[in-house]
Amino acid sequence: MTDPTMTIGAHVSTSGGVDNAPQRGADIGAAGMQLFTRNQKSWTTKPLEPEEIARFKADRARLGIRTVMSHDSYLINLANPEEDKRAKSIAAFEDEMLRCHQLGIELLNFHPGSHLKMGTEAGIETLATALNGICARHPECRDVKLVLENVAGQGTNIGRTLEELKAIIDRLNEPERFAVCIDTCHTFAAGYDIKSQEGWERFWSDFERILGLSRLAAFHVNDCKSDFASRVDRHACLGRGTLGAEPFRRLVTDPRTRHIPMFLETPTNPEGYAKEIAWLKTMAASGEIPPLPELEEGRDGL
Repeated sequence: MTDPTMTIGAHVSTSGGVDNAPQRGADIGAAGMQLFTRNQKSWTTKPLEPEEIARFKADRARLGIRTVMSHDSYLINLANPEEDKRAKSIAAFEDEMLRCHQLGIELLNFHPGSHLKMGTEAGIETLATALNGICARHPECRDVKLVLENVAGQGTNIGRTLEELKAIIDRLNEPERFAVCIDTCHTFAAGYDIKSQEGWERFWSDFERILGLSRLAAFHVNDCKSDFASRVDRHACLGRGTLGAEPFRRLVTDPRTRHIPMFLETPTNPEGYAKEIAWLKTMAASGEIPPLPELEEGRDGL
């Protein structure tokens, strides 16, 4: 029997309008969904229509989608040292936050950004200053939790370590408006050995000590195509990458993690997501690893 307190879902398409997303989530058996509220490849986007907002909210309630998380545009870099480019990112992020507020979406996930060779400390300071300004200008958006995602550590990206995430949060004027999303692929590629039992325990002990488990709001559930500590962000379908199946069994059975909303971003299609969601649910119920589902692999994933 499926645990009604667990929320397992995936990233769903908003092609044709954001109001199409709830049905697409329901069609793959998702209790939660992640989406883009705007075109992630463009700086400009048309405003949401009142009818679109109303349909989204009504269908989400009707279909029982418990948790929704928006993922911000990959164009956004709030740590950009160039003022004009940072201002463009800030405006886009504010638009995303306002769209979440309009739609009643409770989580807005974002990458901390890249310091572009200015140094990690300078990047963290620039990012925190941008976030403090955004929050100060938008007290009406306190209903939207801003969720920092850990990264694999490619290039000059910020947020590879738990300590870097804490350094960001420590500089925020309203830390209660922020949370953390852990991506399983990024974690392993960043150098945290969540593949072994000992490494899994060590990671969550460190997380509790450095950030506190109450800061954890979501998971991106992805296997990893790259090697341990490679700092290369390449997602794989569950059980088919360098992580393997066992860490995902821990994820859905460990009392510290099993009730945190989980969103798949693996390189497959909606039918594949449905199979992977069912695989996770079966594992959560039995505590055993079932056979991997047959599914089509192809795209790179998010």
